[in-house]
Amino acid sequence: MTIIEVQDKKDWKLFHRVPHRIYTDDPNWICPLEDDIRSIFEPASNKVFEHGEAQLFVLLDEQGAPAGRVAAFIDHERNKTLPYPVGGMGFFECINQAEYARALFERAESWLAAHGAAAVDGPVNFGERDKYWGLLDKGFDPPLFQENYQPRYYKQFFTDNGYLPFEQVLTLKGLTTDIPLDRMKMVAERIRRTSNVHLEMYNPANLDRYAEDFCEVYNAGFRHFQHFKPIVPEQMKRVMKQAAPILDPQLLCVAYFEGKPAGFCAFFPDINPLLQPVRGKLSGLNILRFLWNKRRAKQFQAKGIGFGIHPDYKTKGIFAFIVEFMATPHNLSIYKDMFLTTVRAHNKEAVSIYLKLAVSIDRVHIAYRKALRPDVVIEPHEFMEIPETA
Repeated sequence: MTIIEVQDKKDWKLFHRVPHRIYTDDPNWICPLEDDIRSIFEPASNKVFEHGEAQLFVLLDEQGAPAGRVAAFIDHERNKTLPYPVGGMGFFECINQAEYARALFERAESWLAAHGAAAVDGPVNFGERDKYWGLLDKGFDPPLFQENYQPRYYKQFFTDNGYLPFEQVLTLKGLTTDIPLDRMKMVAERIRRTSNVHLEMYNPANLDRYAEDFCEVYNAGFRHFQHFKPIVPEQMKRVMKQAAPILDPQLLCVAYFEGKPAGFCAFFPDINPLLQPVRGKLSGLNILRFLWNKRRAKQFQAKGIGFGIHPDYKTKGIFAFIVEFMATPHNLSIYKDMFLTTVRAHNKEAVSIYLKLAVSIDRVHIAYRKALRPDVVIEPHEFMEIPETA
């Protein structure tokens, strides 16, 4: 076997070929968009490179064919807030050969140790924690857009190479028709009689104000979490402009209490089922094919990308207003299934709020951690007991 560093277009082609070899007989697999993956490792599109580094590797088997891949990366700025510097390993794919997996892990770990990491998390993303995060542990169904999907044998690779389960990431799913709308409407109506609460659906013409209000709520609501990174309006505006071809304004809103931003809700139609035929390449005729299939589709799954309530207004019934907004006839007819924003199992407050929507845990991802120095002690987050049928 040979492991090479990804340096040019030829190497990138090898990197992208690996999963096609692994999932060739798996009908549930949907190839991630190649341009989406590549953009994560381009400084022009990923701001983490301003204070981070990354390197990708491809393993070639004895015949010279791509048989495995991995990315190693480190965010030096984020590590300033942690007890010890942690690197990341992600986009790992490997045929069912234990020695190949071990070689890829060792190569990534060696690179990370040389760049100052005392531990490594994997499989994770070089950037946002709401996508490409964790190893699929339960719920081996077709993946949502930007969600990790892996063979079951990968789990043995991680545990055999000293990785410990560190963080449990939950995806909750429910039928939109099961939303407890009557109860939420009663709460919202009661609050309307005594308080000035209203919601505004997303309007592209008001993107500047929407982005500012979204960031105000998000930064206030999530600043106490360990991996919190504040976001600025420019980031939000960039996301909304990129998503413009697929977003549905009736899935996006900001709630206001006495004129102040108090909460937000952001769902997108899940486009992954439409991407299965394009096999990772959304260009040329594939773009036209995608747009045509999107236009013809009668129903979608709704995928949550963000939900939050400003801590100053947690007792003001904002949650009920957001649920009321989501359960319109339009949404109930088009979005049969609703997948909520991923949530860490140790975030008990968020899990409790989500479960009020008559949803259940549909799939589980596990992020693993491994110490690279003998003085590092791994202290995993609290996990939930998940029924085997989940």
